[in-house]
Amino acid sequence: MMGSIIAATAAKLATLRLKTKLSQDELGTECSGPRAENRKRVNYNRMRIVISSHPKLLNILRCVVRYRAQEVGFPESDVDWLTMAIDEAATNVMRHAYQNRRDGKLELEIQAFPDRMEFILEDSAPKVSPEKVRPRSLDDVRPGGLGTFFIHSFMDKCYFDENFAAGNRLIMIKNLPRKVSGKDESTSQKS
Repeated sequence: MMGSIIAATAAKLATLRLKTKLSQDELGTECSGPRAENRKRVNYNRMRIVISSHPKLLNILRCVVRYRAQEVGFPESDVDWLTMAIDEAATNVMRHAYQNRRDGKLELEIQAFPDRMEFILEDSAPKVSPEKVRPRSLDDVRPGGLGTFFIHSFMDKCYFDENFAAGNRLIMIKNLPRKVSGKDESTSQKS
């Protein structure tokens, strides 16, 4: 099962390279996986992916985020949470900012640094009020509506760039886990 998922992800990334004409420099150095020895080979240049606001394209966005997070060296559990947080943010743009229109544009910039990853999600939808984009109370038990809760719970920093005039820009930062006694300290175990 896991082998087929990895093969599908690799195929989608190969297709993505062809469709977007991204250079190897933009996608980073080829690595065989998230092993520690590969962490040194990661290219820290930024990568930018642009998709329409069609929900079927979220799968490509998730694959790219997962690939980059693994390549940089996040533990697998953090890769899952990180992928979900970016997916939730992009889904919220599609549903709320673009009101389910499929002709909008989303741009995700991913920049890897030695100590963190930064994700910048931009759209050209009407401005949203950051005060209205808040997690709902967990006491309000009902299906859905927990995307912003997950984003804020997992990201180390998350905020809107209010000076961005072309629409909305959400900046999300996730720090790489520190090494503790030779083991990775998983940041997904935040209290």
